[in-house]
Amino acid sequence: MTTQIEINGIIVQVYESVYEYASRNASFSDYESEEVDVSHFSGEDRESKLPKVFVRPILLYKDLNFSVGKQIFDGMEFPETIEIDGLEYALVNFGENEISYLKEDDMDKPVYTLIYRTAKVTDGVCLYCFPSDTEIFETEEAAQAKVEELNNT
Repeated sequence: MTTQIEINGIIVQVYESVYEYASRNASFSDYESEEVDVSHFSGEDRESKLPKVFVRPILLYKDLNFSVGKQIFDGMEFPETIEIDGLEYALVNFGENEISYLKEDDMDKPVYTLIYRTAKVTDGVCLYCFPSDTEIFETEEAAQAKVEELNNT
């Protein structure tokens, strides 16, 4: 659940989970297409056997667009960490134009998204990409259920 608090007269967002934060602020559509080795699928009709969609785990803290720590917003510097009810929250940003804090204990948990097949197989490699309307899943099981639904249509 997102909470809003005021720091130096500015309303800031406080997120309890990386899933909640990523669902509101993350976009993976800028990620490069991903080459997937599909040479283990054999036969003349191997393209029909290839999944249309795969699950990809994402760790926000490993993303180049994700920052933790010092930020200046509207000429104001905000604390790098805050404490609420004995829990620590870190100042984070994933390109949004607001101040956000994320619970530190949750920072290293993955979220899951889907990548879609976009190109034909060439030399045993197929291109997959992240869609512009990225769907974020909290668990791998939820993402896998969506993958199975999409691959069976």
